[in-house]
Amino acid sequence: MGAELVKSKTDFSPEREAKAVYKAIFTFKDDARLTYEDLSKILSKDTATLKRWNKDKLIPLKDKHLREAISNFIAIFRSLAAMFSDKGDRALWLKTPHPDLHGSPLDMMTESFQGLLHVRAYLDYVRGRGA
Repeated sequence: MGAELVKSKTDFSPEREAKAVYKAIFTFKDDARLTYEDLSKILSKDTATLKRWNKDKLIPLKDKHLREAISNFIAIFRSLAAMFSDKGDRALWLKTPHPDLHGSPLDMMTESFQGLLHVRAYLDYVRGRGA
């Protein structure tokens, strides 16, 4: 019986995975007070697609680039959640220019995929050194 319980918790169907990713992405969007336009630039998808995903409450994960962008976006959210318990502080951090980043993290994330990777690497570094 114990093995069955473990299997059911780790056995994700593509639909369950798509729903879990939807929840993470749109929770971060709302927590960080991001617009559909911000999210559109970060994930390289048009706003109509994002609104459809929000309506359907799932994100199809067939596109490799999308999976990579989502993975990094969620990692940024998790890092910010670990650093700041308050949603407002997470939103403020994303929108405030940082000398180490030469601008705001949100601007970097919306400018390019490389910017998204840079913000994630910066947060990994800051969290790793105990800041």
